[in-house]
Amino acid sequence: MVPGLESHCAQGAVRLDFQPFSVVCVTCGSRLRVGRHDLVDSIVACPKCQSMVHLIPNPGPGEPAVALGNQPVDSGALTEDSISKPEIPDLGATPPGTAGGFAERPPVFTPDPSAEVGTDQESEDGGGTDRAAAPHPAWHSQKNAKSRKIAMMISVALASVVSASILFSVLFRNRSDHVAKQDAGGSTSGIGDDVVAKVDQPDSESTGPSAVDLENGESSADPLAAQDHPLDSASESTVDVGPAIPTDSHAKQPPSENLVPPADLFPENPLLPSNPLEGLSPSDGNPMDKGNDALPDAATLKELPKEFQGLLLGLEGFDRPQFNNAAPAPKTIDQLQLDRAAKSDVDIEVAIDQPDPINMVQSLGLPTAMQAADPEGYPLNDLMLVMSQLSGVPIEIQWVSYEIVGLPIEQRVSLPNPKDWPTLEQALSQVCQASESTFDKNVQSITVRPTDERFNQAVQSLLDLSDLPTESASAVTLARLLLGQTDGDPNVVAVPKELGPTQLAALVCDAIRRIRGVPGKLSDESFSRWGGTFQKQLTAWPELESGVSGATRIQPATFVSLVRQISKMNGATCYINWDDSAKKDFKPNEKLMPKTGEGVSAADALRQILQPANLHVRVVDPRHWWIGSEASFDRFPVVVWFPETKNADNVAKQVQSILQGASMDENITGTVAVDSATQTCVAILPRYLLRQLPRLLGESP
Repeated sequence: MVPGLESHCAQGAVRLDFQPFSVVCVTCGSRLRVGRHDLVDSIVACPKCQSMVHLIPNPGPGEPAVALGNQPVDSGALTEDSISKPEIPDLGATPPGTAGGFAERPPVFTPDPSAEVGTDQESEDGGGTDRAAAPHPAWHSQKNAKSRKIAMMISVALASVVSASILFSVLFRNRSDHVAKQDAGGSTSGIGDDVVAKVDQPDSESTGPSAVDLENGESSADPLAAQDHPLDSASESTVDVGPAIPTDSHAKQPPSENLVPPADLFPENPLLPSNPLEGLSPSDGNPMDKGNDALPDAATLKELPKEFQGLLLGLEGFDRPQFNNAAPAPKTIDQLQLDRAAKSDVDIEVAIDQPDPINMVQSLGLPTAMQAADPEGYPLNDLMLVMSQLSGVPIEIQWVSYEIVGLPIEQRVSLPNPKDWPTLEQALSQVCQASESTFDKNVQSITVRPTDERFNQAVQSLLDLSDLPTESASAVTLARLLLGQTDGDPNVVAVPKELGPTQLAALVCDAIRRIRGVPGKLSDESFSRWGGTFQKQLTAWPELESGVSGATRIQPATFVSLVRQISKMNGATCYINWDDSAKKDFKPNEKLMPKTGEGVSAADALRQILQPANLHVRVVDPRHWWIGSEASFDRFPVVVWFPETKNADNVAKQVQSILQGASMDENITGTVAVDSATQTCVAILPRYLLRQLPRLLGESP
């Protein structure tokens, strides 16, 4: 209830004839009781939903009126009128009207629902109106009516703008087409797929401008036709008007005059010729027609006007092709059907969970007393395997570096005095001192290599090509070309900063000596492991297929112990690539027990322990084995040359095409060049491309 509605006339006198009444809130349906006369016909807020309620008494004993908009409407009468059966009017009867012949007066509504419209006399004459039967047409609210008016005005405005835009675009397009056709000097007397309209000189009988007969008999002259530009009687123009448009055969088409703009309309441009249309196809032929011959001075895509040639800023060869279109593109790796190198296999657990750094102090602190059965000492590579077994640290030697300094890895070195019981680190230091070597401690391994002084001295001797009897300058040029050296002194072979390119440079220079018939500074046995002729290197480094595995084992042994013993039984020393073993977390002191004995070859025994780690054994030569992954072997560079080739340039182009195709797949080390002194093709190739050359040389362009 609204506060104060129950109190009686606190601010004025109370009317004795006032009867309290109740109203219903049309929003929430709450019933409000009105007990004060001064609140009648006022608007108050509903205490429940805070909406506005008009306090008016009920119209009578019937149903209360419902306020719609600003006009009260009897909802009961409207509902009864909507569901009642419509009365069928009599078509022959005359509609009711006043005596004067006018229609009846429209009904009048007042705010008072009890007010009656019209008088008794008017009701008897038919002039009265029933408010319940004929409600006011504007019975909806003013807010809705205003919104509808605004929406209608906006719609009309948008429709007007769209219509004006469409009309303007149509008129502008028609005007543009008309002007373009007049500028072309053609007329549209006939319309079709291919129409040729001829505009002849007017007859002598016609005087004045040409007229067009209209339907209403009037004539209108073209204002532009008044210009004095008569057409030559022998001139004709061809106009292509596009697809056919259906027209009325009786309608007359107005002829189009040849319009020429005034000379002072467009200013002269020094960059353009005097006539922009000069050199184009004539008007009496279709430029797309192959049967029509072009004019001798017709413009082409390869020529520019003289006024534009000054803007090229010295690019005199602009009209010439920038490359030879006829030159074939290098074949890709797929077009050459090239076998890709093996992918490196790494365990996810090893890649994610990196092993902890090795405690070198603890691992190399074990006291040992080693004594060789041979008084000359123990093989260097085998001794490193023994120390790896005792310490658990992979000890790897730089094989190529020892080949360059002239110290084979199977050469025997003296051992420390066993009476002193040195630690493993002390024993390693004494061995390196005796062989002019040094060792580096890494996070997970130890690297044994020649001393820097000894290695640099050997490299400088190998890169010095002055020992060649003739044309040493061309040999330096060939070496720099194969090594990709473009900076520095062109008369000497530069020493690379990294270890791998330095080893490769030494092998390339020694290969050039052999190509020119000069004995190499490396031994033939050492050099044959890393370079040689094409035919010999094709069959180099095969996989181990035979050998003896020894007696049947009754207990497991460490990995390096098994490898060292089996290889020694077959008269070889085995080099282990510890980088590949680390990818599989293959440790030196890991215990294994392969099947050995009679009927089991060395290859089968080693395959049992290496195959789970994707490693394999290759025979470098009868005295050297190599253990590593196939991915590492495929990417090892090898220096080869083709001594029996008649056309070295053609072979070099073929090999270069193969290298370009392979380089699209991955970054590889490979170059090719031709020795000018001997006309021999020399190349640096990864071993996986080398084994495919017999097939690829026939497929490459």
